[in-house]
Amino acid sequence: MKLCFLLLNFVILVSANFRFNLKTIGTKKFNLVDELNRFALETNATSSKYKNDIRRQIGEMDLEPPDSYSKIVNLFYGRMLHLIESNSESDIDTIAKYTNAETQILLCERSQKSTFAELKRFIQLLYLYFKQVKQVTYSMQPQSNNSVKFQVKYKATTVRNTEVEQEWHGEAYYDSNLKYYIYSTLDLKRDCASLPNEIPEHPVEPKEAYINRLKSNLTEILFKNPNVPESTYQTFIQQFMIDRTQMQFCERNGETGGRYTLSDFLFKRYADLDTFTDHAFSISQFSDYQTDVTFTVLGTWKNGIILKDTYRFRVEEARERNGDQGWMDWWTTWVFVECSVNLTPKTDPEYLKKVFMQQVCFSIPPMIQFGPSVQSRTTFLSHFMEGEEQGFHAQICEQNYKPIYDFSQFEKWLASWVLEYDGSKLAEAKIDSFENFLFTCVVDVMKNYGDHDKEWKKREFTMKAYFEVDRWLVKEAKIGFTILYQFEHSVSIRIINPFGTLDLDMVKPKPKSKSNDKNADKSCKSKKFSLMRSIRSLSGRKKAAKKKAENYQNKAPVGSSASV
Repeated sequence: MKLCFLLLNFVILVSANFRFNLKTIGTKKFNLVDELNRFALETNATSSKYKNDIRRQIGEMDLEPPDSYSKIVNLFYGRMLHLIESNSESDIDTIAKYTNAETQILLCERSQKSTFAELKRFIQLLYLYFKQVKQVTYSMQPQSNNSVKFQVKYKATTVRNTEVEQEWHGEAYYDSNLKYYIYSTLDLKRDCASLPNEIPEHPVEPKEAYINRLKSNLTEILFKNPNVPESTYQTFIQQFMIDRTQMQFCERNGETGGRYTLSDFLFKRYADLDTFTDHAFSISQFSDYQTDVTFTVLGTWKNGIILKDTYRFRVEEARERNGDQGWMDWWTTWVFVECSVNLTPKTDPEYLKKVFMQQVCFSIPPMIQFGPSVQSRTTFLSHFMEGEEQGFHAQICEQNYKPIYDFSQFEKWLASWVLEYDGSKLAEAKIDSFENFLFTCVVDVMKNYGDHDKEWKKREFTMKAYFEVDRWLVKEAKIGFTILYQFEHSVSIRIINPFGTLDLDMVKPKPKSKSNDKNADKSCKSKKFSLMRSIRSLSGRKKAAKKKAENYQNKAPVGSSASV
């Protein structure tokens, strides 16, 4: 009994303490200034979206009507910063609600008096021109006559990666009739000369100026001396590339990645570099709206290896953020890291040929695996002689091996060919002749008709390469194929019933051997369709056998044996 009494007292004490804590939490006054300061400290550690959410929460706190000086200041702080990052119509309308005809709106260093419509347009410019707002501080000084003065300061990074500091000074007074505070002055200090006057439809900066800045950064910062910090590469990326910029790496078999994969690649690649010895720069028009800037650099590593690296930057008009609402400027949207050329003296020539063959052969499957696109074919095509004067020609089975001399026609065929398949893998890469540098890439390509119905075909790319200036390039290509069909499993069916036994065996067919007959090469299409009919026929037999087995089983008399 005594134990029960002690236990009851303990429960009562715990419950009372819990209720007291709840009451304390519920009645504790929320300190917005502390929360804002906490938010400012966490700014660098949070994502942009999360910061916007916090600022939105601040803006939507119980600040309306602003019947205290802290509310009117906090209202401006939350709404203005959210405006610059989101350009929300409701935010500007909320600020406008607490102004009147006597409110002075002063913009920039000369304190030019403006209308609220002009303020709205100015904020839209800031929203488009600023990439990021940081280092936010604010303060307030209540006055004796029911008024308050306040200041909001912040630093912003522009789309040109420059820093702009802005400082708002404001005043508000209590309107006894309305029972809330009204803004009497909103004054943007600091010089606005660096800010644009209009939202441009096209880049304000000439394309040549962007390319010159790109060249200067490459030659004077990134590729001038070894031991470049990774942060320097990242700064370069932020200045010249946007979020959707893609990288493609020839040495990784055409693998693609986001813009920051370039900084990681460069930092690791040149970690053991001894010196950069030479570089070259060229410009070519890729399309009516894209320009390719090609940068080539020669490097010597500490182990004595000398490599020539080539980077191709595709430049075009693009918006830095927010789709068609962002700021229009020149940006690099693709960077192609081409395969390096080994210029180390006394290198085994056969080894170099093997390296080139592997680069070519391994770049074929990604054209299908990474999805048909100009970019997925870029690495493969970069290994070819493209000029008609260089003597390029190709022969393709589907076109009866009629020579193609126009490289653009070969590109068109390749673009349509990769659309036919759903999967691909390299089966074999071999050098047929070191003397004439003739090699063959055997690629398995797959067409997926559904579960357990995949058609595989072997394509043979036989190519001949020649040495041009300082690298090997493919001049001749012959592309044929040998059909290879595969089932997921071999199938064996036995039907036992009172009327007899039926055996059906379906096995994976053997691949047809290649024929040396010249006429056989020209009939590749007819082989394809006849074999397809044969396979479909075998599939039909399998289904018919299963159906027949089910019928026998259903019709079997009692006591008989029927099994499949």
